[in-house]
Amino acid sequence: MPETRDVIGGRYELDVALARGGMATVWRGRDNVLARTVAVKVLHRHLAEDPAFLERFRREALAAAGLTHPHIVSIFDTGAEDGKGDACHFIVMEHCGGGTVADLLAREGPFGNERAAAAGATICEALAYAHERGIVHRDVKPANVLVGDDGLLKVGDFGIAKAVSEKSDLTTTGSVLGTVAYISPEYASDRELDARSDVYSLGVVLYELVAGRPPFQESSSVATALKHLNERPPSPRSHRAGISRSLEAVILKALEKDPEDRFASADEMRRALRSIAGSAAPGAAPRPVPAVRAPDDPRSGTFRQESRWIAPVLALVVGGLVLAAAISAIVADDDPAASRGESQRPAAAPIDVVDVSDFDPPPGDGEEHTGGLSLVTDGDPATLWRTDIYQQRLAEYKPGVGILFDLGKPADVTRVEVVTPDEDLDVELWAGDEAPASIDDLEKIGDVKGGAGEIGFDASAGARYWVVWIVDLPGGGPGGASIGEVRFFGS
Repeated sequence: MPETRDVIGGRYELDVALARGGMATVWRGRDNVLARTVAVKVLHRHLAEDPAFLERFRREALAAAGLTHPHIVSIFDTGAEDGKGDACHFIVMEHCGGGTVADLLAREGPFGNERAAAAGATICEALAYAHERGIVHRDVKPANVLVGDDGLLKVGDFGIAKAVSEKSDLTTTGSVLGTVAYISPEYASDRELDARSDVYSLGVVLYELVAGRPPFQESSSVATALKHLNERPPSPRSHRAGISRSLEAVILKALEKDPEDRFASADEMRRALRSIAGSAAPGAAPRPVPAVRAPDDPRSGTFRQESRWIAPVLALVVGGLVLAAAISAIVADDDPAASRGESQRPAAAPIDVVDVSDFDPPPGDGEEHTGGLSLVTDGDPATLWRTDIYQQRLAEYKPGVGILFDLGKPADVTRVEVVTPDEDLDVELWAGDEAPASIDDLEKIGDVKGGAGEIGFDASAGARYWVVWIVDLPGGGPGGASIGEVRFFGS
């Protein structure tokens, strides 16, 4: 067997066993032909003895090898090698040196909301790509999500679980269902699977990422499978404080027993998670740091060649400054206010916000993702407040939802700026002198349809209470909206 072989397939030199599971042993190896590090998965003997399984395995491995995506582990080769009375069946894959998401959980503990949502969105992207090509993963779990050397998350073992599952049942020792904690109800009951089964399994993974444990953990695989079949999962927030309601809503929707009640696709789930993830991006490679060479490095001819341009450039810069000063002096002579150092148009002064709160009056439930409200006035547009996640268009629930700002006293506001990372957002501005119980207690100041980036309102109104009122979510569909900053200016 492979434990005694140094080289298999005539080119793959086995080095260190990285992991052992019910299906195979994974080795770090070296491809001596292409001179690169690879991962080699060698099947256990009890699976390799079944010719029918080997044919299914070969077929599924070849299908998975056709998946080319930055968040899917690449399959380079598959083959078999005879030796000492048995056969060694193997798959050669891309090597990911950062371990797995299961390793991250064990080492660092549960993820924060944005980090978990970003990881989930990345996995969704990989799943959606495979689903479009007719491949259902069937074994989505933290141990099958790898971390590349560059930090990229990559989903592995696509399609291979199908070959194993056709050979096994819940009680099969060493089968893929040894990780029954992540299987969907339809998988546990031996029903036909589709892409929504992967959505369920990813819901279990996200549950574990934020709660530190999967929703069901019983003493046997059968008992755990029965939980998946018959019981609603407990709230992730019951296991760990600080989990946002919007992320919990996404997780619990993915964990619906009936596939019809889940997200219709991995891509739909990705959009819901991306609105929560904000700027967190564990699926993205870190920005490389450029190498810096000292200007007087004797090995660098570039500096010596380019230094001859410095004097002419400096001369141009100085000349430009002199010309600008002359023009400024001429303008000042023609404009008495300018010559006295006075501005022709007084700059609008920022107005401080005393208090900020969510605003979700009836027919809303009175509370709209209170976490992160302070971020809309912290001076940093990159920090985000988000609405809850809606499974249908916002108008099907209520006329709008928003943020209430208290300026402490009536103030003459000339302009309000709303910064959002979203595109195609419908938002309104309302104001009044009394704390509102409903949006109709205020006066509408302005509205913007399909806004994006920095949305400006010319207010020209005096009031103490102001509401940024979201009337439609980005794209006019389900999901959520994000606000990075809201600024008030007055004369």
